[in-house]
Amino acid sequence: MCLGIPMRVIEAHENSALCEGRNGQQLIDTMLLGPVEDGQWLLTFLGAGREVIDAERAALVDAALDGLQVVADGGEINLDLFFADLVNREPTLPEFLRKDKG
Repeated sequence: MCLGIPMRVIEAHENSALCEGRNGQQLIDTMLLGPVEDGQWLLTFLGAGREVIDAERAALVDAALDGLQVVADGGEINLDLFFADLVNREPTLPEFLRKDKG
């Protein structure tokens, strides 16, 4: 299993970008994304950018990763803090699995 890590582009290059995230700076392969711009947020997996995301989604993913770390460290998780976007909402199926398809 791999987890997506949000990282902010510090310096964009042709097929890569120097990015900064929860684990410091890293050179990220951006060939799957095409051109990226300084300041954009990327969801990265194993050193490669897979999706351009907004700052709000980056913050939600970082909070969820913080929650997973708390559990891994043996702590008690606060769902309202770490998974605020999932609290008090009904689960939804992806569109391709819905009978009505829309």
